[in-house]
Amino acid sequence: MTPAIDEIKDKALSILSNFKGALEISDFKRFLLLNLSSSGGGGPAGGVMSMLGMGERNALNLSYDSFRGLYFDKLLAGNQEMSQIFIYTRKEPIMDTFFTNDPTSVLKEYLTQKELELLGIGSKKKKMAHVAATEFQIVDTIKNGNQLELQIELVFQDLESFVAGYDARSRVFLVEGEDGDLLFDVNFSPLVKKEHTNVVSFDVYIDETKEIREYMYITMDQNAKIKFVNEIKDTANIQNMLYCLVVPVSSFDLP
Repeated sequence: MTPAIDEIKDKALSILSNFKGALEISDFKRFLLLNLSSSGGGGPAGGVMSMLGMGERNALNLSYDSFRGLYFDKLLAGNQEMSQIFIYTRKEPIMDTFFTNDPTSVLKEYLTQKELELLGIGSKKKKMAHVAATEFQIVDTIKNGNQLELQIELVFQDLESFVAGYDARSRVFLVEGEDGDLLFDVNFSPLVKKEHTNVVSFDVYIDETKEIREYMYITMDQNAKIKFVNEIKDTANIQNMLYCLVVPVSSFDLP
């Protein structure tokens, strides 16, 4: 029996209850894939274009906070009062210099050759910048004195609709749960504006099988056939496939 919408919303909000504006990612490889595939901008669609080698910038930026010993990225919203949600991972620096003209030599330790090809790294001349961030850039944007109100914008009944039916997603976040894992994405459109309150909306899907947590990617072909894979092997057929990165969240702690 399919759970009622209100039941799914309550379960999702319970799992997300500690969300404060930041997502900690323990898997550095997935953080890299999330960071580099979104560098072309434009949200999920921009991430897919970047993975196809279209619309991406020539510079690959990795932002590092030496005060806390972590790399971070951010999701951007149109609402200035809740304009940034920080994604971060605790990691020692992978570069000693500010610039490198050979990012492949640095990233091949973490990403496969196929993943590097999809990101357009190595096939075109790119530079990678290692940006040192200051403390206030991470914290003050979140701690603006407003309260957070969490809402569920869209509840999806099946995985196909969640991944590609409403708006194709290049990544989804996952939090493990006892009664099923929560797959979610931050829904920045529309954002409800309330005085002294930042409203954050989510799109959600509950994986009752807990199967997806074991895999790196959700793939979908032109016939809407879903598969779970840990490695991208076929880059020649990339135009006919949707690759959605599964990004497990290890905590909602502020960095």
